[in-house]
This record gives sequence, C-alpha cells and structure tokens, in this order.
Amino acid sequence: DDMGLIRYKGVKDSMVARTLHTFSPFTTLQELAQLTMNIKDSLKRLHEVLELVTPKDSAIFMPFEDRTYKAIMEYKERMASSPPEFGSFPGLLNLKRRTEPGDSSFLLLPKVGISSILMQNDFFFMGGAPFLNKLESESKSGYVDPKGNPELRFEASITENTDYLLNSIYHLRKGSIKVSFGPNLNSYDVGLEGIYGIGSVIHEFIERIPVLFFTETGLISANLISVTLKLRPEDLGCISDQPKITFACSKLIDKNDILGIFIPYNLPPNSYKLTRAAKNIWTADLNNDGIPEIACVSDTFVGMSSDHMSEAIWYVNINGTWEIIDWGRELDCT
Repeated sequence: DDMGLIRYKGVKDSMVARTLHTFSPFTTLQELAQLTMNIKDSLKRLHEVLELVTPKDSAIFMPFEDRTYKAIMEYKERMASSPPEFGSFPGLLNLKRRTEPGDSSFLLLPKVGISSILMQNDFFFMGGAPFLNKLESESKSGYVDPKGNPELRFEASITENTDYLLNSIYHLRKGSIKVSFGPNLNSYDVGLEGIYGIGSVIHEFIERIPVLFFTETGLISANLISVTLKLRPEDLGCISDQPKITFACSKLIDKNDILGIFIPYNLPPNSYKLTRAAKNIWTADLNNDGIPEIACVSDTFVGMSSDHMSEAIWYVNINGTWEIIDWGRELDCT
C-alpha cells in the first residue's frame, strides 16, 4: 500500500466530528443495547453456549433486555412525532480534514479559480461509485415508489460521510421518521445478537428527501429513503458497521454511474458539467462558469482479499482552495 496516491486516515477526533456523528436520541438507546448484549455475551462465554436457555440466566439478563426493548419502542414513538430541536448545527465544511504526508491525490487536482457556490455550507455530499451496492428486491415486481412506479435502490455504507448523514438531515430538514427494525446481528464467537430479535434500527423518512446523483452525462434526481443504524458493531471485517444509507431512483442506471450524491439544503445547482481529466480523476462544475466545485481522485491498493481494491477521495472548491469533502476505502477482509 506504500505506492498509493491517497494518504488519508479519516477525520481527526474533533468536537465537530462528534457533533455530526452523535445522533443523540439514538445514543442512549445504543448504550443500553450494548450493555444488555455484553451481559448476554458474558453468560454465553461462561457456559460456552450460543443460546441462553436456563431460568437462572434469564433472571440475570431479562431485566436489562426488557428495559432496552422499552427504550427502543419509546424511541420509535419519539421519531414518529417529535420534530427535531433546531439550533446551530455544523455543516460538512466545519470538519477539518487533512491528508497525511506522502499524499499525492491533492497534487493531481486542477488549479481552480474562486468559487463561492458551496461556501454557505448548505449542502450534504457523499462519494458514490465504486462504493455503492444495488439492492435486489425480494418481490418479483421489483421495488416501487409510494405511487407504485418502479424504481431502483442503491445502498451506501463505506464512505466517511455515511456517519454524518442522519444527524445532518434530522437537524436541517423537518419531518417525522418511521422506525422499523432489522434482524439480529452476527458475531464471530457468541452467535446471533439482538434485543428480542432486533439488531438494527431503520429510519425511514416519511417524506423522502430529494437528492441529486452526479453522473458523466448529467444530474439525475433521486431520493434518500432510509438510514439504518446497528445497535452495536458486528466487527466482521468485510461488513461495514457504519450507517447504511438507502437511495431510490426511477431512472435505469448502473451503480457505477453514480459518481457522487449531492443533497442541496437550499437551491439545487442551476447547471452541471462533469469532466474527466483522466481515468481516475473527474471534476464537476455546478454553475457552468468553467470553475469546478467538486473533484474526485480514485486509486487502487493491494489488499489481503484482492490485489485490486478501491479507494477514492472527494474534494470541494471553497474560495479557490480544494478541501477534502469525503473519502472511501474498500473494506479489506483478513
């Protein structure tokens, strides 16, 4: 991995990163769930079993599991009814992200003029390909939107900004959230884990959030549908423990066509042009003045599971300076 273009290790621990990352209504719930699962894990390890069946064990963990389940149901109710408390909330530009010594991705970016379009910090951006999955519907007819029209669905859970999306949307877009649940989580050594069969919490936006997909040929309208948070990390190496973001799109596109995902909190871009400077470098101009606002440099690295693993870093032009806006690196399984 010494020869890679991209040298970046993620946001350094900062107040802003914590504010963006910590979805406070969920945190208390997660702490309770983790405490309960830890108690159950300890009992499983003690008896060397994958399931707890004795009344003695139940007497120990059940009060915790009941309390956690009650908190999950209260959370569900709260998300459906209460609008968020609005205060000042940091945007992505408040994160200070720096490349490490030896990075050459920055050197590949074109010199740019001053652009002030994104300086207001009133947008959310996430990198796209090659870190998106296309979801396969279990029904024969495929996925449909609320009006019954067919749509494709894509999922993101790798790039750094997946961690910050739910909090950002919650604070900047009013609207209630419908909560449902995902199945038990897997673990390496203690079997399935959950709270009465619940392993993750799915947050579905009652009113879908409009987003724009950046593609080679233009902007494509899409929607943000849901964000899924695990009650605790699975630590399985190849499976991301970051939030799982689901998008829907009515156009027939390939997951690799989606190069970036842009959520304007104000006005959408009034024009758009994507230019490929090289096979692994592109820039996007959002107002047709010849000055790009977003850029991406992608690269591959040699991993344990493959010789050809993907990494990408996305930059944004703020006042004539390129600043890191997202980063993704394929999960390497050992």
